[in-house]
Amino acid sequence: MSVSLHHRITGEGQPLLLLHGLFGSQENLGGLNQRLQDEWQIHGLDQRNHGRSPHADHMDYPAMAGDVIAYMDQQGL
Repeated sequence: MSVSLHHRITGEGQPLLLLHGLFGSQENLGGLNQRLQDEWQIHGLDQRNHGRSPHADHMDYPAMAGDVIAYMDQQGL
């Protein structure tokens, strides 16, 4: 079951998802976000069990990918 990911949308243009690495959050990508937001609509996501997203007992790559797909569906991406 997917979790609703905390996210921040900035900029204008075609959508671009930014995903952080292990132990990170979308806050770690702030500099990159600022550089890209003039040309792209940036969707900065916190993965489950990271940043401000909900914590879940189950965590593996398929679950995390499912969360991103659910987010994209919700946003119409």
